[in-house]
Amino acid sequence: MAATATADASSAETGPSLDPAALKSGFARLAVTAFAVTLALNVFQAIAPNFFRDELGMGGAENGYLIAIRELPGFLLIFVAAVLLRLGLARAAAISLVAMGIGFAAFATAGSFAALIVPTLIASVGYHSWLQLQDALGLSLARRGEEGSVLGRFRAIGFAGTLVGLVAVLAMLLGVEWAFGDLRQHQGPWLRGAWLLVGAAALVGAVAIARFPDADGARAAARAAPRITWRKEYRLYYWLTFLDGSRQQIYFAFAPFVLVEEFGVNARALLILLIVSAVINWRSGGWIGRLVDRHGEKRMLTVGYGLHLLVFLGFALSRNIWFLYATYLGYNFLFLFSIGTTTYLRKICRRDDLAPSLAVGVSLAHLTAVVVPIVGSALWARLGYQFPFLFGTVFIVVSLWLTQRIDVDRQRVAEAPAEPAVAHAAERALATTGLAAPAAGEGRLAGAAVANDD
Repeated sequence: MAATATADASSAETGPSLDPAALKSGFARLAVTAFAVTLALNVFQAIAPNFFRDELGMGGAENGYLIAIRELPGFLLIFVAAVLLRLGLARAAAISLVAMGIGFAAFATAGSFAALIVPTLIASVGYHSWLQLQDALGLSLARRGEEGSVLGRFRAIGFAGTLVGLVAVLAMLLGVEWAFGDLRQHQGPWLRGAWLLVGAAALVGAVAIARFPDADGARAAARAAPRITWRKEYRLYYWLTFLDGSRQQIYFAFAPFVLVEEFGVNARALLILLIVSAVINWRSGGWIGRLVDRHGEKRMLTVGYGLHLLVFLGFALSRNIWFLYATYLGYNFLFLFSIGTTTYLRKICRRDDLAPSLAVGVSLAHLTAVVVPIVGSALWARLGYQFPFLFGTVFIVVSLWLTQRIDVDRQRVAEAPAEPAVAHAAERALATTGLAAPAAGEGRLAGAAVANDD
């Protein structure tokens, strides 16, 4: 009786649990989805600058305006998520990825800047919804204290998908260049075909995640959850995500166009850069996650923001193309450090607050998404491409200052669980499939659940 009471109390404290078979299914399905969706997003990143410039005649400033349009649904995500989360994480994620796939596939038919607007809005609703759901799905499978490792592992799986997609597109472009000689003159139909690949990959992710296992009562809890979760105890997380989003708008709107427009980098060279980046991130995603678990969010975010500052100053001040290549690779690597912001929230928040709070964070990250690219475009047009990056250093410096205020033990709310939301038995079993092979010393991830299996 005492043992039963203890187990019941533990279950009540830690939330819904999944049996080992369901956990294995959850890891496998999220791994497939991370692979497919990250493939789609990075192929998009690789082909968009050259497609927009060479096929549609867009410049850097126009791209900034398109980014502002694209990011509007991200700001409205807090309201979209209030509806989607009531369907449960799995259904919400599947619907999001279907929208993303349809929107990106429609890029294949665009012939002008104006024709991009509707597909961009459709894809953006799906992408931004997925953005706040992916970490909630991953954290639902993580033991407390292992959050960074689990999120890092799924990041690494995603970059493996990136590598496959980018190599396929690079092979396509090399084939076009070999067959026709002039890549820019003949790449158009092939880039449009690549948009269909992007859409199809997102739909594969939707199919895979649709049957992601819900823990007992999780969907009912989601339906009963408040439509919008806003707690003053999470304000440091909100500020950090707000500043991260502002910085990201500067980088993703203008960094590729600096290479393409100012330095004449073609689609093939940009793809090679992204492939190198994918290899680096694929091999280092789990490592960065373990460093977050070992050294804490405060130290890792401090290092990350310090290096972000160097990257932005490099883009603003250097005219050496090889140094710019290095800073481009560096920024994509530093994106892994954002794991620390998510694991910080997980450690301080109530379990039921996690998914809604991630949605609020993504919305806040896009609060300036319409304004910042427009300001950056105006700075580029009037003063030069360097000035959007100098503008972006302001967000990084403030992030560095706020990071020094992180104190997980003091900032954890009273209702935050002391133990993981689910038993973590399947990670070792999944490793045998090759999807998520654990690094040395990670056998502890299975914890007590493995003992129960034995």
